[in-house]
Amino acid sequence: MLCQNCQQRDATVHLTKIVNGQATQMHLCQECAQKLQGFSFGFSLHPGMVSDFLQALFGSSYVGKTEHTKLQQEQCPGCGRTFAQIQQSGRMGCSRCYEIFESQMELLLRRIHGETAHVGKVPVRTGAAFRKKQEITKLRTKLQYLIENEAFEEAALVRDQIRELEKQFGGES
Repeated sequence: MLCQNCQQRDATVHLTKIVNGQATQMHLCQECAQKLQGFSFGFSLHPGMVSDFLQALFGSSYVGKTEHTKLQQEQCPGCGRTFAQIQQSGRMGCSRCYEIFESQMELLLRRIHGETAHVGKVPVRTGAAFRKKQEITKLRTKLQYLIENEAFEEAALVRDQIRELEKQFGGES
């Protein structure tokens, strides 16, 4: 695809702006993107833009300032890392970090991915067991909902389905 501005070089910068449900796309080469920086789309592509975005994304605006400070200073007893250090590096320090910072990581993963459970492809050889575990988890959630809404007959059927799946799962592994 050629640059929409100069029509000479390949477009390597692809911008999409959505205003009131209308999407406007612009495909530019590196040189034209630098020249037209901010003019066509009303925002600037300055060097700190990505880091500012990530800071806003990873920043803990979901808690109050004092609680945020306390969470940032909490240390993992296994490796001594704080959640702030984990956010900065993008890596856990040890296996205990997953337990210590579980609630913060769950919120972070939900914000980034929209989910906290895997929803992608699964290897064929382990896929059957994984799908059965997912099905059991879904049925348990449904069972809880049915019990809360006092639909006991349907809940009994779901309970039986769970038992059957667990029996099959236990026989395979």
